[in-house]
Amino acid sequence: MEQRETSCRKFLSKAAAVTTIGAIAIPLGLTQNPPTPVPPPSVCSSNVNVLSLLPSLPGSPANPTEDGDTQYLNAFINNTESSLLQEVSSASSLGQAQQVHLIGKLFIYDKTISPSENIACATCHAPYAGFTGGTNILNATTVAQPGGTPITNAVPPEPNVRFSGRKPLSYAYAAFSPILHYNATQADFYGGNFWDMRATGNRIGNPAAEQAQGPPVNPVEIGDPDPACVVWKVSQGGYSSLIDSVYGAQSFAINWPSNVATVCATPAGASQATNPYPLQLSAVDRGTANSTFDHITLAVASYEASSEVSSFSSKFDSWLAGNAQLTSQEQQGYELFNGKAHCNQCHLSGNAINSVSLEPADLAPMFTDFGTGNIGTPKNLAMPFYCETRPDQFGYIANPQGFSYLDYGVGAMLSSPTLDPDLQQWGSLAPLFNGKFLVPTLRNVDMRPRADFTKDYTHNGYFKSLKEIVHFYNTSQSLPHCAQGSKGEKVTCWPAPEVPQNVTTLIGNLGLTDDEENDLVAFLQTLTDGFVTAPAAAVQKRPTVQLNDR
Repeated sequence: MEQRETSCRKFLSKAAAVTTIGAIAIPLGLTQNPPTPVPPPSVCSSNVNVLSLLPSLPGSPANPTEDGDTQYLNAFINNTESSLLQEVSSASSLGQAQQVHLIGKLFIYDKTISPSENIACATCHAPYAGFTGGTNILNATTVAQPGGTPITNAVPPEPNVRFSGRKPLSYAYAAFSPILHYNATQADFYGGNFWDMRATGNRIGNPAAEQAQGPPVNPVEIGDPDPACVVWKVSQGGYSSLIDSVYGAQSFAINWPSNVATVCATPAGASQATNPYPLQLSAVDRGTANSTFDHITLAVASYEASSEVSSFSSKFDSWLAGNAQLTSQEQQGYELFNGKAHCNQCHLSGNAINSVSLEPADLAPMFTDFGTGNIGTPKNLAMPFYCETRPDQFGYIANPQGFSYLDYGVGAMLSSPTLDPDLQQWGSLAPLFNGKFLVPTLRNVDMRPRADFTKDYTHNGYFKSLKEIVHFYNTSQSLPHCAQGSKGEKVTCWPAPEVPQNVTTLIGNLGLTDDEENDLVAFLQTLTDGFVTAPAAAVQKRPTVQLNDR
């Protein structure tokens, strides 16, 4: 017992020291379990009993085997929401922008919007992990974060919780993405939100707001059966008065049916495809609910664009402002980023490609062009999504295709029969975008709560370190292909691309040395927000980042 308590204290103290980043406050004094050891890779991560790692459902006894990271994240969410609710009574003294940001943040940390009141948006977007997955063992194995619905009839290797087929995309800086549009000159799509750009922004003029409407009603995420359920649940909560004050008293003036609580406590299932609106509302009430949902998620987008989330406070930003120095290794990495490594051609650094002067033209670069790309990422067979092939207790099947499923990304979005009619003009372009995904920002790409915390990269989280993905960019088209699990995978060979069509030729055979790869990693680490201005120490010797040879 003494040994376990010591390890808990050690973990807490390390986490607290590392994760107090910028405006992010981590709850202290939490007694928690240590992080669960990461098992060897397995197909569908079938050797991970996910349900045993998660918090118990509200009203149930505490789970003694709960993973330390999930325990910590759950407490962080609870503490944050509780603290924010205390601000509602005095919110009238705030400026309008601050009131809107408060609504957005309250919604992000609100677990009561889920059918079982067990997950919130922040469950998959932990701020101290760069607003993406906040649990080490899940990032290292399942990649996708577990949704809010346990699967009670699962038979191994099936997961015992619903999962999606992608890792959560960080919402930091995502609010700056424009409305999705096609640039015929560049022959590329720009803007939107989600990995496949499906939150176009066309309907309410904001892709980030439309993205915020997706997870609450996605069966494999929060899982509400009807968007109006989200509005009803917020109407029952502690910040409905603030929404009334900001957006009008009509926000919740809805005649809810008598079975609203029962319907909204039932996770979305097989019937959602044929009946996406099980709450029986009048046309006027449905319109009011839709309008209120729009207002809430526009507040989310406004909060995501605020300096609390998208703060431009990295070491790189301080360097641009003349308040910090890059080390020689970081400077070399920056020059490689803009030149030989071709990173700047998609992850715009504010500088001209192959610039010699390195004088930035943009002092707040996004490190994305919000365009598309297929870098040739292999399929990640560790994702539980591939084994979600049978109906769960609600009749829902997440992935009827099983291992034959291929994630075509933007191409699949463009060929979807449910595509916005205004966008169907682009359907013929779908084959040209198979395998392409939204280019993510590289800001906060290395933000993590502690040094041994796993971060995963690309839409399916196949890569588990910056060194791995930089090595892939360097060698993916010069090294031979090999099967997943082969000796040398990710070091001397790579599995074939999941979607071989449309793979870019800008990368894959860059000819970088090992030192140059490490230089790039060092530069990427300067993009973490929360930097405290201080003179940069000279680097006497390049640190070596080792790759694991299986």
